[in-house]
Amino acid sequence: MNKFELNENIIFENQERIYINTNNEKNVLELARTNEKVKEKYKELLRNDYILYLHKENVSRFCKRENVNKLFTKEHKFHQYKDIFYRLKEPVGRKINDKATKKLLVVFAKMPGAEQYDSAKIPHRMLPPFFEDIGRSLAKNVYIMRLMDLNVSHGSHYINTINYPNYEEDLQDAISKVIKDLDIRKENVVFYGVSRGGAGAIYHGTALDYKTLAVDPIVNIGGKLYGNDRRLLNGLRKEDLIPDINENVANTNDFKKVVICSENVNNYYEQVMRVDSNKIQLLNMPDDNITSHPQVSPNTVPEQLMILNALLTGFNLD
Repeated sequence: MNKFELNENIIFENQERIYINTNNEKNVLELARTNEKVKEKYKELLRNDYILYLHKENVSRFCKRENVNKLFTKEHKFHQYKDIFYRLKEPVGRKINDKATKKLLVVFAKMPGAEQYDSAKIPHRMLPPFFEDIGRSLAKNVYIMRLMDLNVSHGSHYINTINYPNYEEDLQDAISKVIKDLDIRKENVVFYGVSRGGAGAIYHGTALDYKTLAVDPIVNIGGKLYGNDRRLLNGLRKEDLIPDINENVANTNDFKKVVICSENVNNYYEQVMRVDSNKIQLLNMPDDNITSHPQVSPNTVPEQLMILNALLTGFNLD
């Protein structure tokens, strides 16, 4: 049997799908926000590698992560490599210049907005819309790869978890495959992300040594930043990414990496300031319009575009 009541112990038998009857129009994730017992049940599902994908007729539906490909249709326009899903957009029209070199922007997904934050639908949580028309403001011949953070509840910020211990390797292999298939040189690849995506960008950008722009990245989910376990990651992955990031740039750092942050968002700023600023350029943006973490990115769009185009074209930022 794959259907369980909300107060019933789940029997895990590696079944493809598990259904939880909530007797409520709210899904299990929404109920977990206010009920510790439901939260523990939800995290038990995450630890066993099940992902919430739909809530219908008071039933929350979960799918084993390795079978999620069966849920997507052609309309989703996802490419798949191993267990990694991504979209790939080619330059079109006036953005094509055969005399210019091909380039690739690898975009790591940001967190969803408030309306979709606890949606039962996977794309809402793990690949929400973000800067969809960015290609219009970039140099010519730029391909755009958008990586879904398909893991646990709201993604793991592209970091290995206890249920998916080779996630980082699979992500890096997927990126390498696209680069190879498109025949793009390493110096023409840029990693980019905001918030959750910023964490993925700077972590993998330093691990593989690619040009990188990370905007207010979440580089530590421990301590006071994540005391309420809002992203439901406590106990599922390592908390602090800074030691790995600093070790990576100490080993290899041939390509420029930039982090945009703001002293106005003190908790995040304190963590970002722990990165090796001799190897990674930190841009502090003191701006009275920035009063919280979600406001850093929309208030620094011109700076982001300037940096991305400089990185993509090889213009000197110094």
